[in-house]
Amino acid sequence: MNSITSLRGIYPILGTCFYDDERIDYESQEHLINFCIENGQHGLVTLANASEGHLMADDEKKELLSFVIKTVGGRIPVVVTVNHPSSSCAAAMARFAEAEGAAAVMCMPPFFGRWRSGLGEIESYFKTIDEAVHIPIILQDHQLSDISLPVDFIAELSAKLQNLRYVKLEFGNIIHKARKLLAHPHASLHGVFGGNSGIFLPEEYQAGCCGTMPACYMPDKFSRTWKLLEAGKLKEAIDFFTPFSRLAAYEKDVANRCLWKEILVRRGVIRSAKTRDPKPAFFDEWSINQLLQVAEHAGIEF
Repeated sequence: MNSITSLRGIYPILGTCFYDDERIDYESQEHLINFCIENGQHGLVTLANASEGHLMADDEKKELLSFVIKTVGGRIPVVVTVNHPSSSCAAAMARFAEAEGAAAVMCMPPFFGRWRSGLGEIESYFKTIDEAVHIPIILQDHQLSDISLPVDFIAELSAKLQNLRYVKLEFGNIIHKARKLLAHPHASLHGVFGGNSGIFLPEEYQAGCCGTMPACYMPDKFSRTWKLLEAGKLKEAIDFFTPFSRLAAYEKDVANRCLWKEILVRRGVIRSAKTRDPKPAFFDEWSINQLLQVAEHAGIEF
């Protein structure tokens, strides 16, 4: 799939499926991949924050990304997240992902705990990754890094680097930032993806975003919304998506850290909702039941 240079549509973040002992459950992983593809997703993202990629050993990451790409089998593009505080380590993972068949790699600016990089260091970091691959790079502007990248910096960096062609926005007013980036005279971008669980997909679409990267527990709802938007049926898209937008907002702001795996279990897609320990204190029965209640009220079928 690494011949693909144009990314557009719904690219959900694949959750990583675990057994109770925290081994990767590859049978459930295959079911989840096929569930997303069969429900009209345009691409998939693996090893991202919502994939618990930061909780995996290096050999697990390589094994999982190889499995995902092989299982997808060229049906849709696969984006691989290569976050690492070290530019050389991120570049090495990006090279491996490209060799395995990734369509693109995604990365946040480098950070480690309270250590932050300046704009010069960030430019050097992405230059190292850019020189390592020939596939598109997606810069993830995420509040987790605590580094809000200025529009001018992103636009000018895209003009300097051959492969930096996409941005995923998840920091600040992303709709405003997307419009500014897409209109910037120095930008050399093929597209801007929305993030933040896809809560405002119709509005991001209106702002010119080429797609969004939500969680993977309701691909059917995102797929239908996208089709309506592409058909020019904005009001229908908003009317249909509004209940699911509320669920996405709840998932992001209240039930974060992959509690949404419980929805996938109830939908019969994966075997277990296990996350890597230590799990958050709010992972109790009351919280699980409330999330499922919000999902049921939104119209998720169990």
